[in-house]
Amino acid sequence: MNEKIILKLILFIPFIVVLSTVFAFSDKLANGVLTAKHFWFYLSIGVCAIGMVTHSLFVSNSKIKLVIADLLLLFICLIGLLPFLSGAEAANTHLILMTLLFVLYVYFRITLSFGRVYKYVLMLLVITTALVEGMWGLRQLYGLTSSQHSLFRMTGSFFNPGPYAGYLAVIVPLALYYVFADYKVWTKHWNQCYLLFYIRWILSLLTCMVVLPALPATMSRAAWLAVAGGCGFVACSFLLRKYPVKAYFSTHRKKLLIAIPLMFILMTLCVYGIYQLKKDSADGRALIWKNSVHAIVNHPMGVGMGNFAGAYGDEQIAYFSSGKASEREKLIAGNPEYAFNEYLQIALELGIPGLLLFFSLVSYALYKGICNRLYAPVASLVALLVFAFMSYPFSVLPFLIVFVLLVAVCVTDVQKSGMKGVRMIVVAPLTFLIVAVCLYNRLPVYKAYKDWSQAKVLYGLGLYPEVKEQYESLHPYLQDNPAFLFEYGRILSRMGAYAGSNDVLRIGMKKSCDPMFYNIMGQNFQHLKAYKLAEESYSKAAFMVPHKLYPYYLLTKLYVQTGEQQKALKTTEILMRSNPKVHSPAIDEMRNEIRLLMKDY
Repeated sequence: MNEKIILKLILFIPFIVVLSTVFAFSDKLANGVLTAKHFWFYLSIGVCAIGMVTHSLFVSNSKIKLVIADLLLLFICLIGLLPFLSGAEAANTHLILMTLLFVLYVYFRITLSFGRVYKYVLMLLVITTALVEGMWGLRQLYGLTSSQHSLFRMTGSFFNPGPYAGYLAVIVPLALYYVFADYKVWTKHWNQCYLLFYIRWILSLLTCMVVLPALPATMSRAAWLAVAGGCGFVACSFLLRKYPVKAYFSTHRKKLLIAIPLMFILMTLCVYGIYQLKKDSADGRALIWKNSVHAIVNHPMGVGMGNFAGAYGDEQIAYFSSGKASEREKLIAGNPEYAFNEYLQIALELGIPGLLLFFSLVSYALYKGICNRLYAPVASLVALLVFAFMSYPFSVLPFLIVFVLLVAVCVTDVQKSGMKGVRMIVVAPLTFLIVAVCLYNRLPVYKAYKDWSQAKVLYGLGLYPEVKEQYESLHPYLQDNPAFLFEYGRILSRMGAYAGSNDVLRIGMKKSCDPMFYNIMGQNFQHLKAYKLAEESYSKAAFMVPHKLYPYYLLTKLYVQTGEQQKALKTTEILMRSNPKVHSPAIDEMRNEIRLLMKDY
């Protein structure tokens, strides 16, 4: 019995490693704040797989009851993996992460079915990560620790304040619920049987005390609304149990007739104030949503995982080239990596069927969580879903880990587990094999990111001949990274391999909407004397982000070279008269050069 207890306790170690993914970062990897989390997660899933096989062999070979959520998540993963399964796309970061997250969900489901104590401990571990992140952010705010971004003082272990604030906002409702729910243990005599509840209450209270003061400093409106939504659900869960709805409405009808309109007005004023706080940012997101909807209409079956930015860029070019855009929209336009609305991004990447399956999954999880009276994880899931409406949590790995855990907690009914389903001795080896294949695929990618980090130093110094061969060797492993593809395409362009550069840039265009891809490609075509294709590329760059002047500078030089005087005069006028969104010395240099170039026209 003692050996089994020890083995059960050991089962938590892999999950501690998994939930620690949020803290991972490295200066030895390219983009180490993001990529280090990926590779830490790969390693932790390998540890989990070994733990599950060990547990199935020596501790328990129980059956795990299948639920609807298991099938829904499986179908979502299959839709995401369809390009790979059909041979249209090679294995990449998005597909590997999706596969391993499904395996993690299976491991959570298995573990949670063993008993309620596993749910308590896993929720306790999640709260602890928020407590650590909150203290980390406060140390950054007061200058005791450096942040992960040179432009922001407070980022925690994330690359900017947005996802950092969102992660805290998702876990605050979880901690707040336990602050109220576990307080009653302190009203009773000390009992060691309540030790876990004492610990959970203390950690939850500390988390709320640390995180809530830190959130305003992040200036993340999406996080504030997420906290309001999650904590509002916590408040409703306690109030509705204390005051029956029908009875309360009948006895306090007059008060409610006054209170409800006042609350509505207050909420409207709060939302308006949040909008005015960063009006340009809010309008920019509205433009992103507008173009994302148009892209979904054009691609109802999806464009594939990781291809949002490329499809969005095509749609934004079409919108601005149509002449329907306002001057305000031209000024606030950008080249986003994300939709800032996960539901739109899911619809564009996985298609309408993928979005419907996702809505079915979260609806089922919320329903089962409320039926099972698991109000704490439901409140946290509500906060995550609110945050997902205005940000990009499902594009940041720690959020996905928390998401699959919350769904697994909500849909797992301990009392009905073990009756029907699949035995662990079947699931554990199968998932172990899947994990082994995925990790084998990622091993050379890890080395590639380390080598790229070193090669970027030479790239930054402009030593293109010295670094060309190294980038060429890394290309097979980093084809899904648009930043790498841009650097490699630029190196080839500077080395005179114009056709090869365009081949690399075309791959990058599918995964990025950065207009610089089109600018470099246009320069390549210009060197190849394919002037019409060069003009087309520069024009796409100009329409992609209309307030950027560099494409008009390149177009003017092209028209002067080809002797198209009227077109050169037109682009020169745009370059000289446009008010840039952000003025810089580079703009003055471009204008002075064009003045000298156009003095004879």
